[in-house]
Order: sequence, then structure tokens, then C-alpha cells
Amino acid sequence: MTSRAEKRCLLCSLPVLLVLAFILYAESFGHQWTLDDIPVIVDNPDVKSWAGFLENSYPGRPLRELTFLLDHALFGLNPAGWHLQNILWHALNAWLLLLLALRLGAGSFTAWGAGLLFLVHPLAVEVVANISHRKDSLALACILLATLAYLRGLGADGRGRLWFVGAFALGLLGWTAKENVAALPLFWLGCEALFVPPENRLLLRFPKLIPGFAAAGAVVLIVWYFGFGGLELHRQAMAPVLAKMTIYLEPGNVAPYFLMALKSLTFMAGKLVWPLALAPEYVYAAPGGWFDPWVLGALALVIGYLLLLGRAWRRWPLAAFALLWLGLFWLPTANLWPLSYFAADRYLYTPLAGLALLTPLVVERWCPGKNHLPVQVMALLLFACALLSWQQNRVWATPLSLWSHAARVAPASTNARNNLGAAYLELGRLEEARDEFKQAAANFDNPMPWYNLGRVYEQLGDREQALFHYRAFLAFDEPAMATLAAQLRLRLWRQY
Repeated sequence: MTSRAEKRCLLCSLPVLLVLAFILYAESFGHQWTLDDIPVIVDNPDVKSWAGFLENSYPGRPLRELTFLLDHALFGLNPAGWHLQNILWHALNAWLLLLLALRLGAGSFTAWGAGLLFLVHPLAVEVVANISHRKDSLALACILLATLAYLRGLGADGRGRLWFVGAFALGLLGWTAKENVAALPLFWLGCEALFVPPENRLLLRFPKLIPGFAAAGAVVLIVWYFGFGGLELHRQAMAPVLAKMTIYLEPGNVAPYFLMALKSLTFMAGKLVWPLALAPEYVYAAPGGWFDPWVLGALALVIGYLLLLGRAWRRWPLAAFALLWLGLFWLPTANLWPLSYFAADRYLYTPLAGLALLTPLVVERWCPGKNHLPVQVMALLLFACALLSWQQNRVWATPLSLWSHAARVAPASTNARNNLGAAYLELGRLEEARDEFKQAAANFDNPMPWYNLGRVYEQLGDREQALFHYRAFLAFDEPAMATLAAQLRLRLWRQY
């Protein structure tokens, strides 16, 4: 990066991106605590003092909790100030992506397009608007900084080792925010193969050894999975996730899980390129089999992705870099191992950087340069994304607005209906809370709506209905709610 244009781009890009980020997310400063903010922040002693952090009574993400300590010291438990860091980290990530694009030889149009598209894309809203999801933006910042340091080390004379140490240290730091940083070494291998001359490589200095190490690792993984309890551990981890998605997992049959994972791949790919009806909760029916259109669509996506990556690898290195980023950082959240949800917007925050870089590359190549058509196309796309992000950010303002929207997007979701009922209950709107809890309880896949119905009927003065629903909650005998069940039994025994 030596040209004057690139230097000017670097000097003005960060303040521009910061200003745009604050304009786009200005309403965040009026948001309440939502989603996981209560257990992760409000009720978490680890983020309120150094003593609490060191005690680690609520094991979580150390890097995220360190940033929470700063927020708590400055703003207490007023959520307004906590949103400042979320917006800053998001803007920083957009700027680092712009820097990385320039570092790899992209022009100003591509670099600015990548940074701006990442900044305004609606899929980023969940991470920026919800404070507890700051782990994703912190992890991405470490990934981008580590990659910039790694590439700088490959081109440095005499100081390369310091840059490499910094890169690996940043990678480890990012790991303490979110585990998707594990894909970073594989990504660096691809970077070396695409952009670095053989004499300057580090990880690829002995390329003939890599297949051997990969094969040995695969053998170890297979032996562990099938011979030393990995398969059983996988099944145990899958069970609660599948229960949430109302899928029955037969003993010894893992096929339904992988079918659902493939459908989720198609579903989230659709959200990535057509980000409408976004919500914190998605519920959809399990695919009927291997010939389900959603499953076939996922297989077609994987094959198409590999073909595009292979073609770009030979002819278009920067596009191959973007595709490699998109694929490798999607893998940790592709449900190869069970996650909290099959699909969630925050899972695509890091892969989104790859799409943000790929999009202006494609626009610049395929749109005729006359009349500044590439700029017009990108401007229209950025405006549409910014408008959608502005609207989606408003959804996260309160628990009521969030779960009302989630229930509209996924009306069959037990979690969305139950949380919407809880929001009504918190506001004292008992009849509306009762209606939402009834719809959630009708799915018979979660005991909490039954417990909450007992609370509603108790407040309405209907003792008979309250006891009926409390007994139904206890009949679930859910191990994860054993403490709540014991407290309820004791209270009912004393009171009734």
C-alpha cells in the first residue's frame, strides 16, 4: 500500500465508517436489555468486578467479559453506554476488512465496497444490537488483525518473527471470545498458497508434509469418533438441540440431524443473500429425506461453491480469498457439531466478511464501467441494506418488540411465544401473556410455558388452573430445571 490514493483511503476511511456506524445504529442507545443480556450481563457477577471475573462463577468468554468490565465501570447497568463498544467494534471490523482488501491488492472501489457492505448488511444487526453477542465482533476483530499481522510477517525482512508471534497471539486472544477462530490456521494456508511466493511462505514451506499431517489428523479423528466415545458424545450433544427443533432422534440414527444441518445450510445461505424476515429464533420442519428440495439445494450449494473456488483459485486470487473466507469461517457454525440453534444470524457475522469482499469484486467485473454503473449498483445495494438494517435494529429495542417480531417470523416457535408471553407478563398484561403461553405450551416440547401459565393463573386468582399447570410443568421432570422444580414444590407445599 504505497500509492497516494491508498494512503488517502486509509486516512479517511476509519472516521467515515465510524460516523456511518453511529448514524445507522443511533437508536441502539435507547434499547433495553434483550435476549441473553440478563444472564450474561445483568445477573452475572463476573462482569461487575475484578474479583468476580477471577472467580468465574459464570464460565463464558473471557475476552468479552473483560470488555464488559470496562462498560460496567463506566456506565453501571445502564444499557445505553454498553452499546457504544458494540458499535465501535463493528465499525473497526469494517475498517480492518477494508485494510485487508487493500493489503491484498484490491482497488479502492473493492476495498470501500467491502467495508461499507459489511458495515450495513442486515445480518450484522443481531451482533451489533444485542450486547451479549459482542463475542462475535471481538472474535472477528482478532481474526482480521491476526491475518494482517501474519501477511505483514511474510513480507517483512528481519522482523517477520515478531509479526508471526503477534498474529498467533491475536488468534489465541480471539479464541477466548469465540471458538470459530479455530479455522484461522487453515485460512492462512490458503492465503500463502494464493498470494505468497514459495520462498517467503511459513506454513506451506514444506507442502509435501501437509497431506501427511492432514491424513494423520483425519485418522485420529475417525478412531476417536467411532472407537473411543466420540459418536456417543455427539449423540448426547445432539439430543437437546433436536428436542428444541421438535425432531425425534431414534437411538443409533444420526441421519435426521445431518439432514437438518443440510437444510439449515440452504436456509442460512438464503438469509445471507436475501436478508429479509430476520429474527433471533428460526423454526422450520425437518426435511423428509435425502431427496428433500432443501437437502438437495444444500448439496448443490456445496458442489457449486467448490467449483467456483477451484475456478477462482486459478484465475482470480482475490475472489478465491473471499470464497475461502466465506467457506472456512462458516464451517465452525455449520452444525458439524451441535450448536445452540441450527440457524442464527450471529453465526454468519464472520463469514459475512467474505461475502462483503466478494460482492464488489463481482460488481466491478461484470458491470460495464460506462456511466459509473458499478458505483451506482453498489450504492443501490448499500442503501437497501442500510434501510433493512435500520429497520431490523429497531426490532431489538425491547423484549416486547423483539419477541413480537420473532413470533411473526416463526409463529410455531415455542421459545419465541414463551418469551413474548414473558414480556407481556413483565408489563402486567396478563391476558395477552396467557394467550402466548398457551400457544407455546401446545407444542409440548418445553416445560417453561406450563410453569409460566401457572404464574399467570396465580396472578389472575384462579388457583385451580394455576395448580393444574404447575403440576404439568413438574410432570416434564426436566433435569435442566430441577432447581426450579424443587423451589416450586416447596412453595406450593407451604402455600397450598
